[in-house]
Amino acid sequence: MATDTIERTRAQLAVWREYVAAAGEQGDPYAVLLGAPENPYPLYEQIRARGPVSRSALGTWLVPDHALAGKVLRDRRFGVRMVSGERAPQSVEFDNSMLGMDPPDHSRLRKLTIHAINPGRMESWRPRIERFCDELLDRVLAGPARFNFMTAFAQQLPMYVIGELIGVPREHQPEMFALTRRMMHLVDGEPSLELVEDVSRSTAQMHAIFADIIARRRADPGEDLVSDLLPALAEEHLSMAELVPLLAFLTLGGVETTVNLIANALHLMLEHPDQWSAFRDDPSLAPAVIQETLRFETPTQQYRRVVQEELEIGGVTLPVDSQLAILAGAANRDPGVYPDPERFDVFRPRSRELLSFSLGIHFCLGAALARLEGEVALAAVADRLPDVRRIGPIRRRKSYIIRGMLQFPVAVR
Repeated sequence: MATDTIERTRAQLAVWREYVAAAGEQGDPYAVLLGAPENPYPLYEQIRARGPVSRSALGTWLVPDHALAGKVLRDRRFGVRMVSGERAPQSVEFDNSMLGMDPPDHSRLRKLTIHAINPGRMESWRPRIERFCDELLDRVLAGPARFNFMTAFAQQLPMYVIGELIGVPREHQPEMFALTRRMMHLVDGEPSLELVEDVSRSTAQMHAIFADIIARRRADPGEDLVSDLLPALAEEHLSMAELVPLLAFLTLGGVETTVNLIANALHLMLEHPDQWSAFRDDPSLAPAVIQETLRFETPTQQYRRVVQEELEIGGVTLPVDSQLAILAGAANRDPGVYPDPERFDVFRPRSRELLSFSLGIHFCLGAALARLEGEVALAAVADRLPDVRRIGPIRRRKSYIIRGMLQFPVAVR
């Protein structure tokens, strides 16, 4: 990064931090939310009380309402890039990945990848996921009785699965997971210049690994996503400048969401022993456990959208390039949709759609896989670690976007 760019970025981040701090001191709930409090849900209720759409003192429009959030996520007049080409200093960019693209490029890349991870094809992965779970739980049972569930199991399983699906050799998987952790730190609390630079370095390292994997698959194709995408590369429907970031994004998304879904689910079940007991007796409740976890503690708490043309929502006219925060964590607890929303209940009747994987053209490609991994993982833990219990305080990630844990101490005997 050039010296002038470094200094400009440092100045922008400093101004932004001061701006957020001042707004928080004046009582703006969204500014306080950006400080990643332990419990964001009271802040969501403060925002909800202001109406289905309201404006933060920071300039961001906030959508906590379930119905309106769903409409925005499906409306193609809302994109992920600013029309002006500018970007906010605190925003996260994943260049050339679907996360940072609008149509038509987003549609083209999604069409190339969706066949590999569609819901119908994912069910065939169940035996492999069960095998991975057994391998990990064999290690757990052979090790100390007390351990961090995050590092021993929740963080391991998704890397195995996404690594096999994409085509990451087993020897690269630990390094790849470490890189995803470094890249995701950019959304954990306040960004700093040092953090931005480390994310840039880790992204470059991940891209180098994928360039090597692509070269290997060209010489020896396999049954994985990299090999599936090689014809599109050869026919120039896809460029290397797009393929490498695409694979990095799919790895990042495939690991992070599922890690937190699995851990959040177990934590909530242990906090509700009657429901944990019912699940141990009836593993067919696994889909209900995952569904309620996604509602109650959705791993991705908010999405960013940008107005592409002047429009009106919720009685408010928004100009081009207005930025919106779609508060999925609030929408999934909307009392107008979910009765008694602050109660965790795996027996809750399945009602309207959740916003836990977004909606519309940016609906998470790996949603079916994440659900399947969560269901298999929880059933395996209930079967092989039926007496697992939490033995100390958890430590949450300092993030206003990701709802997850770093430390989840448990014991099994």
